[in-house]
Amino acid sequence: MNTMTTASTATTATTATTVTTATTTTTAMKRDGVRAVPRTGRRTVVCASLLALLWFGPAGTVAAQNRSAEEVMREVDDQRGPDTARSRMTMRIYNSLDAGTHDREIRLLSYSRGITDSLIEFVSPRSITGLRVLDLDGAIRVFFPSTGRVRNIGGAGRSGSVGGVGGDFSYEDMGGSGFMNDYEQFRMEEESDTRWVISAVPRDADSQYSRLVFHVSRDTMVPVRIDYFEKGTQVKRLEASRIQEIGGRNVATHLVMHNMKDNSRTEIRMHEVEWDVPLSDDLFHPNRFHR
Repeated sequence: MNTMTTASTATTATTATTVTTATTTTTAMKRDGVRAVPRTGRRTVVCASLLALLWFGPAGTVAAQNRSAEEVMREVDDQRGPDTARSRMTMRIYNSLDAGTHDREIRLLSYSRGITDSLIEFVSPRSITGLRVLDLDGAIRVFFPSTGRVRNIGGAGRSGSVGGVGGDFSYEDMGGSGFMNDYEQFRMEEESDTRWVISAVPRDADSQYSRLVFHVSRDTMVPVRIDYFEKGTQVKRLEASRIQEIGGRNVATHLVMHNMKDNSRTEIRMHEVEWDVPLSDDLFHPNRFHR
């Protein structure tokens, strides 16, 4: 879950809330409907590409000015992720880009281990309760409770959305094993005082995308926007539209995936987050994650 990695644009400003203590931050997050359980460390948590994509980097970091595109993305990877993380989120699906009300609401839990392993468990509605998506270093498995079977997702199947869920996040959007592992041919397209704009090409020949463009914040080393292209045409845009600091970590509590190809959008809102928490190895075991 690259992807939550996971999840703030050149045209949409990122809202940042900075606090001086973990206690003050937790209070602020509760007021905004997000419950945080801060622990030690100063990194950045971004609920990203959902899903399975959580982006992390140190809060308050001011990056050096002279970096190559590859150096920037390597540092983004190096600073992503605590050892473990657990979060509770809501997904809202809109049937048009400018719709004022959503057509479907889905609640889910997300678990991650480092930057390569993640599990998404769908909680509601009842029709998809128990559906689970496991991503182990880019290898995606889905458990369908309706049949009791596990399906491996590969090749062209990665371009589709999760069966029974819908929305604008594909399996590929939700998976991934780090930017340096998943992409190549990094190129600096633009630099400003606030961000780097870097293009890259997927390493996987079966990827649905021909190119991606990452907008990386200089302050947080977080990709606050990702543009997705198919054969030269932009088809999606992911924005982290709200970032807040919790206990030394910057948390993207609101993500929006705009789908220009299908004229729809999907929003992810984080309500609760914990990191560096004990997680059972069974959650990430290919034969036991669904039990």
